[in-house]
Amino acid sequence: SVLEFIAGQVSDNIRELEGALTRITAYAALHAETITLDMAKDVLQDLAPRSQPRMLTAEEIIHETASACNVTPAEVIGSSRRRDYVRARQIAMYLSRDLTDLSLPKIGAKFGGRDHTTVMHALDKVKKLMGSDKEVFDQVTALSQKLRET
Repeated sequence: SVLEFIAGQVSDNIRELEGALTRITAYAALHAETITLDMAKDVLQDLAPRSQPRMLTAEEIIHETASACNVTPAEVIGSSRRRDYVRARQIAMYLSRDLTDLSLPKIGAKFGGRDHTTVMHALDKVKKLMGSDKEVFDQVTALSQKLRET
């Protein structure tokens, strides 16, 4: 089944499991398709189990996200509310939650001392955008894949 496939692709990190499920449901919503095993395999092809998974740092995620969004790392962690900075910041927070073991308060601290509720809002916002905006879905998926491969 699809759930067994997802469980087999994710090592032992509940956040990776949640991230995989979010990606599949967002893809299905975006393309108005029913979730199938083939779809799950396509969407999660970058999650092939690795022998020695390396734990990423928030700093690496911030740097890669800034680069992909054409902003600087300082702008990602800064206080500006410019739309492009905010979007990059929210994506980096989402990826930090998905790809690291950092708690919400620790993620907030890495992003200029923000409160954990700000991080929660960013996670919700990116999840919703991934389900409705193909560009955001593709960007988050590509960044996630690139970060896992480094």
